[in-house]
Amino acid sequence: METQPLVSVIIPTYNRETYLLKAIESVVRQTYSHIEILVIDDGSSVPYAKETCGRYENCHYYYKENGGISSARNFGIEKAKGAYIAFLDDDDLWASEKLARQVLALQEASDVMLVHCRCKIIDENGEETGKHLGPAKGKKHLRSGNVFWNALGVWLIKSPTPLIKREALTEDLRFDESIKAGEDQDFYQRFFYRHPIHYLDEDLAYYRVYESDQRLSQQVNLYEGIALKMYHNLKESGIGNPWVLHRIAKRLLRYATHHWERSHPGKSLKIPKFNAYFRPLYCLKTYFKS
Repeated sequence: METQPLVSVIIPTYNRETYLLKAIESVVRQTYSHIEILVIDDGSSVPYAKETCGRYENCHYYYKENGGISSARNFGIEKAKGAYIAFLDDDDLWASEKLARQVLALQEASDVMLVHCRCKIIDENGEETGKHLGPAKGKKHLRSGNVFWNALGVWLIKSPTPLIKREALTEDLRFDESIKAGEDQDFYQRFFYRHPIHYLDEDLAYYRVYESDQRLSQQVNLYEGIALKMYHNLKESGIGNPWVLHRIAKRLLRYATHHWERSHPGKSLKIPKFNAYFRPLYCLKTYFKS
């Protein structure tokens, strides 16, 4: 009889057949065995994912009308049966021991609702680039515990790294389907406000970086207005203290300004210092409304 808790792995896909098989295989090869894989086809024009899923007994295929990656992940959450939930984009990969290490970490810390890790960067051919994504030297302690203020506008969890306790994903904690890029930043910041997390300083996932119009991270125009949207979603999630909201707005204004200047090289945004300090929400609405 199976005694391990079930892990539901949600893999959204949309018109991107190239890497899906390798993503699924990296889940199938896990040393942790009690897994269900849910491939959510977000309205692809060709049903390539159905055939790919059919190769594996524990891989379940679901088709839905196109609604974006947030919609696909939310759909997967509703279908998932596991006590733990993990998300894997269809172009990323996992190390074979990822789930085993993370399930153990969650079982050892009853108050922690999410465990994440460092990840290696691979190129379009799956070759390691020698780079990884994780905290800077001496900063890894800032990735565990109550990390809301450590993370806000500073760092985010990369999509292939977290494992989440299903009980934390209450009905009012879902991906915002109106956000077309940066949805993970918004979701995890709301998660961080509610729950402590734990960081494993190990490379347990592979994040693929390559040039493609299909990658949302390459479509910088879609990120316009994300900071203001995050502010409103945090407020709607139950944050009512005006001083806390003011501090959140200041932090998000710095994030939005930095992102704008990266997206517009050679240009600078002239925001009066008085407004930036005392009226950050006004600045977000004035300069960064989508």
